[in-house]
Amino acid sequence: MTTETDATAEFLALTDDPRRRREESTTMVEQYYTLAGDLYREGWGSPHQHFPCYSPGQSHEEAAEAHMKDLADRAGLTADSYVLDVCSGVGGPACTVAAHTGARLVGAELVADRVREARDNARARGLHGRVSFRVADAAALPFDDAAFTAAYSIQALCHLADKPRAHREAARVLQPGAVWTGYDWMRAAAAGADGIAEDICRAHALPALATLDELRQHLTAAGFTDVHVSDGRDTGDWAPNWDRLEQLVALLPSREELPPLLRLMTDGARALCAGARSGDFFIGYWHARRAEEHS
Repeated sequence: MTTETDATAEFLALTDDPRRRREESTTMVEQYYTLAGDLYREGWGSPHQHFPCYSPGQSHEEAAEAHMKDLADRAGLTADSYVLDVCSGVGGPACTVAAHTGARLVGAELVADRVREARDNARARGLHGRVSFRVADAAALPFDDAAFTAAYSIQALCHLADKPRAHREAARVLQPGAVWTGYDWMRAAAAGADGIAEDICRAHALPALATLDELRQHLTAAGFTDVHVSDGRDTGDWAPNWDRLEQLVALLPSREELPPLLRLMTDGARALCAGARSGDFFIGYWHARRAEEHS
């Protein structure tokens, strides 16, 4: 029987090797969320398991809800929209968008346990008739061409080794003129691919962090038009995320006293905060449209 300590050691052996992170990214992500699922539920305390931008006085839940409503409004989502949430996690964003806009949503998520949890969250909010979730790989979406009127992804494409392919898949399943938007973890171009960026990747099951220029190139190569990419810090205050992480870490015993899994997660939290404080790591935003078809 594999213990948590053994599983953590196996995960670290994989993530310490950048080549294996690229070649075994699906296995790596599944291992990560199997290991970290309980800690995510406890740490986030919410089905919104992502970093939002804040307005003064907001709690995490309030900021996350407002963040998703703002994204939905900027994407022009309405009750007539049929929307794909790519890498939908445990369903918090999809449920918020559905409740806010009246749109129908489908969540595509790689990890089966997270799909089950997302379905439970949708039922708890009375949205299971309007929001559905299925196990799916963002790099090989199981949907027909031009099936959706909009799509978004929230801080998850960073887990993919082949990010250009994920953007091509998004373009394939969107109708002409449809919006593709979202946020993702990024690195500053000057940071390079090592240093703090490498620490973040090792701890959080990321093959590599992209830059804004790379994101723009991926979107353009996938056939999107009206491409806009920007530093998410232009949209609000992200510092409360790093304040919260630092406060949680400060409550724990010294690193040497922690079990391997919790040590991994606190190392990851420290790396995120250090990267965010230095500017080497940030949350990037994109908004683009699937090219119109021409006769």
